This record gives sequence, C-alpha cells and structure tokens, in this order.
Amino acid sequence: MKIKSIILTLGTMLMLAGCADIKRLKDMEVESVSLENFRPRGLRGATVTLLVEVDNPGVQVSLSEISADVEHSGKVLGKVAVDPFTLQGKTTDTYRLEAELTLAEGVNVFELGKLLDKKALEKMTVDVSADVRIRKGKIRTMKINDLPVKKLIESVK
Repeated sequence: MKIKSIILTLGTMLMLAGCADIKRLKDMEVESVSLENFRPRGLRGATVTLLVEVDNPGVQVSLSEISADVEHSGKVLGKVAVDPFTLQGKTTDTYRLEAELTLAEGVNVFELGKLLDKKALEKMTVDVSADVRIRKGKIRTMKINDLPVKKLIESVK
C-alpha cells in the first residue's frame, strides 16, 4: 500500500527533525523505520504505529508537541501528530511511536495514493514543529519548513 510509504517517511522525518538543529546531537542516526500498525479512520485519516531504531551516542532528548504539515506542489495534504517520546542517551534503541494522520479538506486517501510515486515525492515537503528538551534543561520549540520528503527517504539506511 503506497500510503505506508508516506507514513514511514513522516515518522523518519519527525525523528530527524527533532535532532536537526541541536548541534550536540549531530551524531544521532535513525537506523531503521518500520510500520507496525496502520489503522484507517474512515476516509479522513489513520492511526499509525512506527518502530524506529535510533542510535543516540549523545544525551537524553525528549520530544513533545510534534506535528508536521505535509504538502505537495504547495497544496496541504494533511497533518501528522506524534505522541511525545524520549530518546535515551548513549544507546541504540527501538522506539514505538504512535501517530495520527489527518487529511486536509478536499483530500482523500485515494487522491493521496496517486501522489505517492517517485516523481510525486520530488514535489512533496513537510513543515515540522516539535518541543525539544535535552536532559532536564529548557524546552525549545524547533521548526523546520520545506523539508523535502524524498531526501528523508534517502537518508534512512
């Protein structure tokens, strides 16, 4: 199912985006992403469970208020919200992430499926926002705009 590709990509993107701006975490790597569960919610969304393996040689990082807007050629396709989670420091662990995909008005699952070919991915971007806390320090909101989905897919081993 092509929709699984976008879900995997978004999960990876959220993991990478959570670490992109924090220089002390530059060695963190997403080793693998797999889809554990995909439960449609009618034609407007889905609940998704991802298993994400992360190698974090640095400090503990907590992420919350994680959301991403998915766009294709300037049209918003939907929003993804991920439950808060903490990446343990100095470990390689697999994290179970729960996410909710909600399609934008005027977009349905069938239309989304048509957009998920390789050429369509070249025009697909995400805008990500997350609150990040290193250890027990200050919470900092990070935003990354126009992150190309194709590059996210290529970055996962």
